Amino acid sequence: MKIQFKLIVSLLISITLFQVSFANSNINRGQAFMFLANQISEEIPSSYKYIDLEYSNIPKSGPVYEALQKLVYLDLIKNSSADLRLALDIDLRLFEWLSIKILWLKLSDNTNITNTRDVFITQDDLEAIKEVLAQRNTRSTTLEIENSFGNKWLILNDVYKTLNKAHFDRDTLDQDALIDGAISGLTNSVWDTYTTYFPAVESKDFFDGLEWEYEGIWAYVDMPSPGELIILSPIVWSPSEKAGLKWWDRVTHVDDKTVTPENSLSEVISWIKGPANTTVKLTVQRKWETKPLQIIVTRAKIVLKDIEHKSLSSDTYYIQIKNFGTTVDTDFTQALNEVIKNNNTKKIIFDLRNNPGWYLWEVSNMLSHFVPKGEATAIIDYGSSDRKYISKWYDLIDLNDYEIVLLQNSGSASASEIMIGTMKDYFPKAVVIGEQSFWKWSVQSLKTYNDWSTLKYTSAKWFTGKNKVGIDAVGITPDVLLEFDRDLWENHGVDNQLERAQSY
Repeated sequence: MKIQFKLIVSLLISITLFQVSFANSNINRGQAFMFLANQISEEIPSSYKYIDLEYSNIPKSGPVYEALQKLVYLDLIKNSSADLRLALDIDLRLFEWLSIKILWLKLSDNTNITNTRDVFITQDDLEAIKEVLAQRNTRSTTLEIENSFGNKWLILNDVYKTLNKAHFDRDTLDQDALIDGAISGLTNSVWDTYTTYFPAVESKDFFDGLEWEYEGIWAYVDMPSPGELIILSPIVWSPSEKAGLKWWDRVTHVDDKTVTPENSLSEVISWIKGPANTTVKLTVQRKWETKPLQIIVTRAKIVLKDIEHKSLSSDTYYIQIKNFGTTVDTDFTQALNEVIKNNNTKKIIFDLRNNPGWYLWEVSNMLSHFVPKGEATAIIDYGSSDRKYISKWYDLIDLNDYEIVLLQNSGSASASEIMIGTMKDYFPKAVVIGEQSFWKWSVQSLKTYNDWSTLKYTSAKWFTGKNKVGIDAVGITPDVLLEFDRDLWENHGVDNQLERAQSY
């Protein structure tokens, strides 16, 4: 028995007939959520994977869990403690409600059946819906290209054909390089340092460059454009930091080798890497400096943790946050538990110097120890809409019971600035000591394609949670401006900024 329905696609893009079958192979609710999530064309940052779902009676991993994470991330369904009863077959009424909400796709009944609870969705129906969505997306994409490029689209196509047919070296032209160059031209025209396109090989180099567990100088690096190797941040107390490398130093030479656009990120990293206790000479161009600097770094092997913490005295506890990796909140919780154990602790020093940021959801989780439940820990402005990171309120510690000091420097960036700014929002008596922060007000997303090439682009701006405060062009201004005394550290092992934090 089969019944005809009309598919009325949102925005009147298309109208198609499909069939609902009563025979067998009914789709359960879990399969429906997976299907709907997989049809979403919107690019979703990988951070959705770190959302903790509150639904009852669902497995904590697997494709259904991931589908629900995507839908919650996009605010298409509410994260609650409800039982979704995923094993039940999904009826037309519920599926249609979800389809309208998630895909803007309406299933309009043109039959005499009124009890849509007795009509169940099958695998054949899903295939029919996929065809409709494919037609809609193809037409939409074609219109978008034609409207955006206009006559330039014809010119671009003609340039490509002319080069391949009439250029003197046409037989040796690299087709992939031509296309990659055209795509890179789009990203370069944005005039945004953080927006760039990595062809397949460079894309692998980029992700390899994020790995820092090796013998070497211990610094986060990036290659935002060909031939431009940037020190994102020297790791605190690492060989690179001790040698004097700074945030945004541009490495032009490694020993006697010149960094050129022909050198990939992984190739230059291989020059810098080396056995512990050997040296490498880096020539860097520093912002505001007219002459290049030569810095010799002694390589080392280090076991790096996201969090270092210890008692500095009977009443002062020190927590150093080196970056916001995927396990930092677990380590942070352990550090806070140590604070609680010591009833004499009156002051907590949070050290975020040279912390380049990384994962914002980890910052939100950490701030959930302090920020009241339901309040915003950070606000991300996507231009057309805002996304709030909300405190889960772990109720572990009350910062109002302590004196709070926050250490920052020019290497404190992005997620670090969010944490410092939001803590100042909710705890205005907290004191910030050190240098101006880096000023990185933007949020980047990654989009990897089927050929493994990657687009890294600025997708949003961030604001602190309570007062929605951004940062201006000079970064976060400390309450106590204090430059790091490198000579004092190198000659006597004294950290003048940390000493000031202890005595403040």
